[in-house]
Amino acid sequence: MKAKNFLLAGMMLLFITSCFVKSLHPFYNESDLIFKKELLGTWTSKDSSVWKIEQGSKFNGLLKPGTPENGYQITYTDKKGVSKFSVHLFQLNNRFFLDFYPGEVDAGTDLMTSHLVAGHTVARVDLAPGKVVIQWYNESWLIGLFRHNRIRIAHEKIPVEGSNPDDDNFQVVLTASTDDLQKFIIKYSDDPEAFSKDFTFVLNKTVSR
Repeated sequence: MKAKNFLLAGMMLLFITSCFVKSLHPFYNESDLIFKKELLGTWTSKDSSVWKIEQGSKFNGLLKPGTPENGYQITYTDKKGVSKFSVHLFQLNNRFFLDFYPGEVDAGTDLMTSHLVAGHTVARVDLAPGKVVIQWYNESWLIGLFRHNRIRIAHEKIPVEGSNPDDDNFQVVLTASTDDLQKFIIKYSDDPEAFSKDFTFVLNKTVSR
């Protein structure tokens, strides 16, 4: 139970209320993963948020050093606080994507963390020297596809607490397999309507002095 105190209460609130496309399963297979050193470092965006990107490591026990892995740890800082994510870069059809998964944040009580379920979100990423553009798939757009029967992919609708059953006030959580998730993101990888303007970040690398 002690470990659960770091299960991201703050980030799970984001998971519940944000407009990201969310999934119970990862959007990548291990064979899809790539590692680019040019992503490492400290980045800033126009909203003054700071992104510290480091190579991730696997936990090997309290008395053993971590093993570097084919992934990243992102420490995101804005005016509201600090959050950490386990992030994996993968490539599909010549496009790069990032899978974000909640990392370590002091979540408070065991009772709270026992109620939380972590999830994956996916963003398209464009890389250029000294610049990174991250765009998350937009949940509102996805809900529109479901309403008009334009997409079939395994999912659950989670009504927002206190709303009526007939309201459109709900969250969508994808429950499809990784292979089906990848078919989905490939199909819409070049659709400008698929991505959230509110969660598009243009990051510029901080030059060390």
